[in-house]
Amino acid sequence: MLQELRFRICTTDPDTPMMLHEGKLAQEFGVSRTPIRQVLQRLSFEHLLETRSGVGTVVSTLDPTQRNLHFSMLSDMLTLCTRCCAPNFAMPARIQIATIGELAANPGDTGVESYFAIRARFLELVSGLVLDPIAAEAHAALHWRVIRWRMQAARKDVEAAFSTLRATVLAASKAQTPAELFSYLAAETE
Repeated sequence: MLQELRFRICTTDPDTPMMLHEGKLAQEFGVSRTPIRQVLQRLSFEHLLETRSGVGTVVSTLDPTQRNLHFSMLSDMLTLCTRCCAPNFAMPARIQIATIGELAANPGDTGVESYFAIRARFLELVSGLVLDPIAAEAHAALHWRVIRWRMQAARKDVEAAFSTLRATVLAASKAQTPAELFSYLAAETE
């Protein structure tokens, strides 16, 4: 449910207003309003949604003047993560990086859905390497903003987006430590 809503938000044209109604979402996903509220709160924390008094829950606008700030903030967060990450890759992390690398190299379907799924999986892996829970949450939230920008670019040219993603994952697979991975990603995000 959370990933499905993220996907909808990230692939919707930023000029198209999009409202989310708890009741309709609860009915669509076959759950009560409580888990819907929790998901909407998480998406608000990630600044993908905002609640407007008298209006309801709407998708946050993508302000082009904020794009560079979002990328810069993520780069700074990734640099911070070099100080609070695992000292070495555990074998499951290495396996995940290899799996994500295979998915990026041979996605099967090269549509925006596949691109989003690989990006989301890579974000989950990278956030899992951050030992401090507050830094991990902040990293994920900032990264989702950037993924939203990247998804807009992928909507226009998914092949170019996949090419960039492949290069990123390939470089990530060569990192010897999580700190080295975060350093590379910080430089790549600038």
